[in-house]
Amino acid sequence: MNRSFAYRASLVLMAILAALWTLFPFAWYFLVSLTTPGHIPRRFSFPDVITFQSYVAALLGGGTEGTTANVSILPNLINSFIVAGLTVAGCTVLGFGAAYVFSRGRSTVLSVLFNGLLVIRMTPAVSLAVPIYLMINSYGLADTHLGLSLVHTMLSLPLAIWLLKGFIDGIPTEIEEAALIDGASVPQTLRYIIIPLAAPGIAVSACFVFLASYVEFMFASILSRGTADTLPIAIAGYNSEHQTFYNEMAAASFMSMIPLFAFFYVAGRYMVRGLTMGAVK
Repeated sequence: MNRSFAYRASLVLMAILAALWTLFPFAWYFLVSLTTPGHIPRRFSFPDVITFQSYVAALLGGGTEGTTANVSILPNLINSFIVAGLTVAGCTVLGFGAAYVFSRGRSTVLSVLFNGLLVIRMTPAVSLAVPIYLMINSYGLADTHLGLSLVHTMLSLPLAIWLLKGFIDGIPTEIEEAALIDGASVPQTLRYIIIPLAAPGIAVSACFVFLASYVEFMFASILSRGTADTLPIAIAGYNSEHQTFYNEMAAASFMSMIPLFAFFYVAGRYMVRGLTMGAVK
């Protein structure tokens, strides 16, 4: 009994230490966002004067004149949602179709193609920067939501296919065969049987794709020239040549997390079902 209690207590202690280690940078950065602009706390403690001036400056603008700290992040937030939404839609539609073919198809060619997705996934994205820029620029899609979402779709599509195939593999083929025998067509089988059963997997895939697109920085900085700047570009803009606006940067970073919390809260029910699907047979 005592040994069991000591074991559980040690696990709880390690979990608390891990949580403190993980959350400490966020807590300190949050204190920076509450400090008067231009000041950074030298120790981990509440500032003498708590102010939300940095949040107002980041949300509505009004920071230092002539710098990006004077510009609101709202347009960048809208751009991030548009690009991430287009990316999720593209990866969901293309990924589900490809995953269904890979799951139900039985051929050497499909097996080789599916395993080849790993090679694409392991390729460093920076090695593709030049050809992707030349291609997007030649089609006139630079600094557009569509051009950036196409690049994000290309980067996230292998992961979406891998995730969705695993969920479709868990759906018995006998259910489809029974529906076809009862007179349902293949599109009807997909719409009324496969897609509802694979909904948790689609939610999991959508969450990962949304997160990857929402925080992506490298291609957003290469392909955007002001019109399609996303949130990571706006947050990086607080680092100017002569000064870094840490307070506004911290405030913008925390406000950028709010849509993610809302998105994962809504999709959390499906994510839990999706991540645990197949754990119990």
